[in-house]
Amino acid sequence: MNRIHKYWPLLIVLVLGTLLRFYHNLDISFWHDEAFSALLIKYPFGEMMRKIGLDVHPPMYYLFLKAWHSIFGDSALSLRGFSVLFSVAAIWAVWIFVKEAFKDERLALWAAILAAINPFQMQYVTEARMYTMGAFFALLAAYFLVKALNRQKEFYEEQSLGMPNLPAAIRLRKLMLWNYLGFTVATIIIIYTHYYLFFTAAALGFYGLLFLYFHNPHPGLPLEGGGKGGWNFKKYFPLLLSFIVIVLSFLPWLKTFLFQYKQVGASYWIPPMNIWSIPSTFWDMLLGFARDTAKTSTEFWLLAVTLFSIYLFYRFLKKTQSFHRWLIFFAATAPFLGSLLFLALARLKGSNTSLYLDRYFLFAGIFYSIIVAVWMKEIKFKWLSASLFIVYVLVNLLAFSNYWTNLNVKAKPGMSGAAKYLNANVEPQHKIYVGSSFVYFNFKYYNRTSVEPLLYSGGITEVGQMPHYAGTALLNDADLLPNFNRDVKNSDTVWLIWTNGFAGRKPEVPKNWTELYEQSYAEVRPPYSNSSVFVTEYKVN
Repeated sequence: MNRIHKYWPLLIVLVLGTLLRFYHNLDISFWHDEAFSALLIKYPFGEMMRKIGLDVHPPMYYLFLKAWHSIFGDSALSLRGFSVLFSVAAIWAVWIFVKEAFKDERLALWAAILAAINPFQMQYVTEARMYTMGAFFALLAAYFLVKALNRQKEFYEEQSLGMPNLPAAIRLRKLMLWNYLGFTVATIIIIYTHYYLFFTAAALGFYGLLFLYFHNPHPGLPLEGGGKGGWNFKKYFPLLLSFIVIVLSFLPWLKTFLFQYKQVGASYWIPPMNIWSIPSTFWDMLLGFARDTAKTSTEFWLLAVTLFSIYLFYRFLKKTQSFHRWLIFFAATAPFLGSLLFLALARLKGSNTSLYLDRYFLFAGIFYSIIVAVWMKEIKFKWLSASLFIVYVLVNLLAFSNYWTNLNVKAKPGMSGAAKYLNANVEPQHKIYVGSSFVYFNFKYYNRTSVEPLLYSGGITEVGQMPHYAGTALLNDADLLPNFNRDVKNSDTVWLIWTNGFAGRKPEVPKNWTELYEQSYAEVRPPYSNSSVFVTEYKVN
């Protein structure tokens, strides 16, 4: 009973985080990427793995989602609930990580609260994609690493007493090894979840080496002044063994990774980085309010938030006592350095392409929130510390409310609304053509008619001629409609689905098609203003 009483604040935070994450969650229509996930996991295991290799992401998320799908099905509640599950689990992971790293339960609770109400973290629970899963396992890897390093330090302190077989030493050694195993497994999971998590994994590995250099003398030697351990190589063995296992685990996927990397370079869609890319991400991680970088006033606030973030990192490193602050700092900043590395490599090749999207920084954002919590908690004046924390919580909740108000999801049924109309009106002898690959898969997900849709390809007859970001991994040549005159005859009814999102426009249809009806369904995603799905009914004359 006392144990439950001790943890009830955390339970309240977890319940609050869950409720916030389910708010309007199912009111947003599935978009291209989510529908890709939902359709991919329906294939038999071997075929699914082959198709994953043809895409641009590693397989771990899909493997987890397929297992989840086998139990809970492929409804929107199930697939997005999977994202909610990991996002809520990340709140708990923040709590156990901070408690282990700083030995401060109050700070751990503060950090968990900020993770629970952070709008940036909550934004991606409305997508059936790998981001929240990656954030959870990144935290878990950090937790296991910190715990392994702490136990290793304690173990060597016991060893320095000259009595190596003490029960305490034996217990610490077992705990150390088990936690290194946990770190190894969690790191393998993250590098197989999203390639941006390579930077997080590298940050954790570098930190482990750094910690061991400054701590843990060789067994049997007394602690040196300041706790420095230097290059006593035996102490690095457990961590290096973890590195070896992690690297070996990725070798079977290396060939596929190189193919995917080449494929991304061959056909590109992500907008290039600009001077406001990183400031905008800092803004999202700290505040989560809508922003428009075309406005001078917004640029001023983005600059202010960037300067504050730099100050925040500086104060965090300078004033925080725990050596584990360096792990959090590396994990929060490594993905940004990685994005700049990608940009530099592209510039060397004479290109301005980049691999920068805000959602790739969800993994860094969770560590950024921990830094904010630590900074607030360590303000000297406790009344100011508590007041600032309360104000920041209220600002986050306001940003969350503002986010949903601006989305106005009730007025944006998107593809789910379009498919609902089509499911009620399409007859078996009708034809359904889709004018863009970016709405083809989400219609297939919602399609309950007996008519298989075809994707208008504008003269392309083979999937291999299309860019990978069109979802070619799930397409067959038989899915393509090179021209609208194929397979239609007089008096046919044709339904055309198209979008103005992703810079799309209405396809030009044959002149003997008479338009009978057209309706638009505003979309929340893609995240561009005024994007809609359109349904147009034609009669062929």
